Amino acid sequence: MMLDRIRKDQRGIISPEEFESFLRWRSLDKFGSLISVEGANKLNQDSLLPFYVHHDPITVTSANSVYYIPLQVLSAGTTTTTTPYSYIDYNIAVLVNSWATSSHLNFSSLTHIDLVSSAELADRLDNAITLPSSAQPVGYLEETKLWVWGVSSGYVLLDYYRYPTSEYFDYYTDSQGNVTYLTDGQASYTLQTGEIARDGSTSGSSVTSASVDTEWDDDDALHILDMIVSDVSIALSDPESFQASLLERKENA
Repeated sequence: MMLDRIRKDQRGIISPEEFESFLRWRSLDKFGSLISVEGANKLNQDSLLPFYVHHDPITVTSANSVYYIPLQVLSAGTTTTTTPYSYIDYNIAVLVNSWATSSHLNFSSLTHIDLVSSAELADRLDNAITLPSSAQPVGYLEETKLWVWGVSSGYVLLDYYRYPTSEYFDYYTDSQGNVTYLTDGQASYTLQTGEIARDGSTSGSSVTSASVDTEWDDDDALHILDMIVSDVSIALSDPESFQASLLERKENA
């Protein structure tokens, strides 16, 4: 769509790698603009739904008699009675809520954890009236841990927005240099004579797609495409296409 709109036969060409870079940049750009006004309206919230994680359970761990949850584990979404998560790096953009619970399967003991700043934490810990308790736990977020007071066992459930997964454009070219996209999840493909995969594999080799499609819904993805067309038009010194893309962005926003 993008290459057709910029009339690649007359204006030049943008490589898949360049398109991928523009896509990643604009995906984060759109995410940042929406998350800054999260909850302002329903359309905004609907656009962010692919990136919202609800009640992600993490086991409480102790360190020097202080308790925390590590932010390097991400729930696999299982409902087993054993470990409910796998060890994958968290990618939290905005932490919305945290809850204490004795079970990751039964939320009857759910208690809200009050997230506080470092200055407020010191006041809470030194004040006999506001001291954290099991009924009113407190949490303090740092880069790799969420420290908790009033919680010493069980699980912490996190509600948060994560960053969009990085898109990846996998493909192969034929002997004329034409690019064929390998779709996300596509089965293994055997390269024909003259075809070269992005990873350097040549004819006779079997390649499995490494593509990662965008997670945005179609209407938001089209708006991102309009932004990419603007970027490409500037790169190709094509003011007419740039002006047209601005009109599209205004209509599709």
